[in-house]
Amino acid sequence: MKQKVLLVDDDNESLLRSLRHSLSSETYEVVLAENVQAAIAKSQAGEIDLLLMNLDSPTKGGWEAIDEITKENPFLPVIMITSQAELRHLAEVAGTCALVEKPVDVPMLLQMIRELLAELVPRRMERVCNLISDFRHVPSGSGDVPELLHRRDKPPFHHLGLPQSRWGINE
Repeated sequence: MKQKVLLVDDDNESLLRSLRHSLSSETYEVVLAENVQAAIAKSQAGEIDLLLMNLDSPTKGGWEAIDEITKENPFLPVIMITSQAELRHLAEVAGTCALVEKPVDVPMLLQMIRELLAELVPRRMERVCNLISDFRHVPSGSGDVPELLHRRDKPPFHHLGLPQSRWGINE
């Protein structure tokens, strides 16, 4: 059975077509959502293996959609695509696996998707429980696949002992 990738993008038709074609040629089943409300509905309607979300979208609610979708499936790998590099820290504490800056390096993104979908359940559990941090940041035009996909393990964010919201932001 093909693994399902939920692709959410409502503002960049050329990126959507490119990613859809690339993912389909890698034998993934691509489930398209034209906005965050459709993404939530489609994630609840069927088993999704990975969420790929563009957060440059003019539609509000992307962070809330990630929160809603991951409440249903906390082990779901989430990759955020954006042109806003300053969202890196928020993406990391929100529980996404990666932030990929535009323009998207598609071969690098596909390699990252393969790695995340092949991740063993114990490793996913460690990541979700903040026992490890393997957040990946792929700057635009980086081109160095092995170096950027290398996981950087560090002490979990919660080691500071500060109360945190679901997003990891100190309250």
